[in-house]
Amino acid sequence: MELSTRQRLNIVSISSVKQYTTTIKMSKDVNKLVTPIGTSVYPKLVEPDTAFDDAGVYTCKLHVTKEEYEEFKAKVDKMVETAYEAECTRQGKEVRKASSSPVRITEDGDFEIFAKQRAKVITRSGETIEFNIPLFDSQVKPITNKPKIGSGSKIRMSVVFSPWYVSSQGWGYTLRLKEAQVLELVEYSAGGGSSFSAEADGYTSNGESLSDALEEDQAPSAPF
Repeated sequence: MELSTRQRLNIVSISSVKQYTTTIKMSKDVNKLVTPIGTSVYPKLVEPDTAFDDAGVYTCKLHVTKEEYEEFKAKVDKMVETAYEAECTRQGKEVRKASSSPVRITEDGDFEIFAKQRAKVITRSGETIEFNIPLFDSQVKPITNKPKIGSGSKIRMSVVFSPWYVSSQGWGYTLRLKEAQVLELVEYSAGGGSSFSAEADGYTSNGESLSDALEEDQAPSAPF
């Protein structure tokens, strides 16, 4: 009888640990979202953008349909409500909300979802942590030889809802970009190309006309 009681206690103990572990896992995963497939706008998924942040930021904007936008926004709004109420409770007052939002309708009327992730983060202890964005193809296979992903590519993102509060801006949230799936690839040209055609005898980057450059090239070379 005593052995049976111990066995039951062990079973209860193990069950409690499993339940506790599951609860922790759910709390970590609860803020994860997967966006609908959208048309990318200036994605920075392979090389981070350093225009406004020396550490670099991976970013991606997706334009989706109105129906897809509203369905995704409804999921985000539930997270917004919960996180905002928690912040108001923490401060003991109603805090103002930031004016910008990653889920938005642009001035041109596009339904946009914007996510980002800093390429480097320095911890309080001074440790530098570097990030990258794992990429997957349409068959959910990792993309190891990463292409130049350009605007117009069809992409789906895995993001994490991350609320924040800054006294000067108020309460807001970011969608942290964690992974991206490329369904249709549109590669961009690294050089960017040019819309112009060459003109004979025109100005060249060395300050000479084309004819002057050709004459110099045909002149006898120095004997040394």
